[in-house]
Formats: sequence, C-alpha cells, structure tokens
Amino acid sequence: MKLRWTSVAWSVVYLLLLLSLATPLAVVTVFFLLVPTVLLYSILSRRSFLLHIVPAWILAALLCGPIILLQALYFIVPSIVMGELYKKRAPAFRTVMMGAGTILVEFLLVLLISTVMFNFNLSWAIEDMINTAMDPFRNMADSSLGSSIVWSQEMIQQFSSLTVRLLPFTLIVCSLAISAVTQAISRPTLGSMGLIVPKMPAFRNWRLPRSLIWYYLIALLLELLGGAAIRQGFLGTIILNLIPLLQFLFMIQAASLFFFIAYQRKWNPVFPVLLVIVMVFIPLLPLWLIGIADIAFPLRDMITKSKR
Repeated sequence: MKLRWTSVAWSVVYLLLLLSLATPLAVVTVFFLLVPTVLLYSILSRRSFLLHIVPAWILAALLCGPIILLQALYFIVPSIVMGELYKKRAPAFRTVMMGAGTILVEFLLVLLISTVMFNFNLSWAIEDMINTAMDPFRNMADSSLGSSIVWSQEMIQQFSSLTVRLLPFTLIVCSLAISAVTQAISRPTLGSMGLIVPKMPAFRNWRLPRSLIWYYLIALLLELLGGAAIRQGFLGTIILNLIPLLQFLFMIQAASLFFFIAYQRKWNPVFPVLLVIVMVFIPLLPLWLIGIADIAFPLRDMITKSKR
C-alpha cells in the first residue's frame, strides 16, 4: 500500500512538472523532469508505468494543449533508458552517460526531421526570438537606456549565428546536467523504496583523464594559428565548442579538488561551495586552471603527505 501511494504521489509530481513546461519556470523544472518517470519505471512493471503516466499526459494535454505531449514523449525516452539501467543495477557513470547521450541523440533526430520535412531553420528561429525579445526596447529607442540596449540587425544576425555554432556545447552541458540531477535525486529515493542501485564515486575523488590537457592545448593552438577560413569552417565550429567544454570539465575537476582539500583538512563544507560559486560567477578569476594543475600534477598526494 505504501508503494502504491508513493507511485501515485510521483505521478502527481510528474503532472506538475509537465504543466510547468508551459510557464517560464520550465527553465528550471526541465532539469527535474526525468526524476518522477525514472522512479516510476524503476519500481513498476511496464503496464503499471503506463497506467501512471498516461493519465498525466491526458490532463496535461487538456490543460496546456496537445503540443505538450511532444515534449512529454521527448523526455520519456531517456527516462526509460535510465530506468532500465537502474533495474539492471548498471554502474552509475554508465547510467548518467546513457541518459545524457539519449537526450542528445533525440535532439539531433528532432532537428534533422524538422529541417528535412518542415524546412525548419534553427538560425532564423533564434534570430526571430532575439528580435521578439528586443521589440520592447525598440519602442524606447529615443531614451538613453533604449539606445544603449537596442542592437542593430547585423548584431542580431551575428549573435544568432554564434548561438547556433555553440549549440553542441550547450546541449552537451544541459544533457549532462539533466542526467546528473536525475541520478543525484533518483538513487537515494530508490534506496528508500528498497531498490539499491550503484552510486557515483564521491565527488571529492573524481579524477579526469590527463589527455584532456593535450586536447585543450591542441585546440588553443588551432584557434591561435588558424586563419579566418578555419575559424569560420567546420573545424572552427569544433574548436569553438571544444574549448569551453574542456574548460567546463576543468571547472568540475577544480571543484572536486576544493572538496577533497576540505575533506582532508576537515574544513566546513561551506568553503568549497563558496569557491565553486566564485569560480562559476566570477570568470575574471580563472580558478578552473586549478583543475588543469590537479590533472597534470599529483597535488592530492602532496596534500595528503603534508597532512601527515
């Protein structure tokens, strides 16, 4: 009976998250959308799973329109993938990567189908969104504030083009974030329901491969020495996405080192959290370089030995 009421409660949570997709809250709630369906798929049979989510789909379609069903179907696929891996008690890292990879592949398929069958142009769509966002400021162009905010059409086109070129980096980071959030919430919740699944290694012990440094150096050299033809071509798009992606990974490594030091020195956990916040929101302080040093040199061994 407890499990039954628990599954019903998660069905209600799923419905609320679906409804939030039609609101500005979707920017935040989308990162939690996989959690209820992953939990339901992991603890229920396939038939019971459908009996729990189909009513939520029907109610969401009635309240927000049938278009929301497409969004629900998009996110149900990675939920099933991760839920199936949880049932098989697959390693946590594999589960997270498979979930993120499924989200990426789905987006590419949707983009391909939209482009081929419906003549959808992503660059034009982004440009239209920027134009729509700038319309209120055009009405106040005579004021000092409006003149400083309003962009020219050429600037808007350049920004939309850059946004499209950076789309792979954005998608990879967002997919990993959604999958990681799902893992962080689902694993302990499933444990409380009696389904024990593997957990990720402690964050303070994460070590990324040293080869990432070489990839980063090669990308920097290509960016510095490459001409305009390379920067504007396919290779330039790869470099444009690879450099911030590697920097993002170095930030993760630096954050891991912060928590490792705090654990070894028995510091208050607030200190590494504050350092991570500074690293993320104050880019003028390139603390992510600490992540490169942590990968390249045995800093952790030195910290451990100095403690002794």
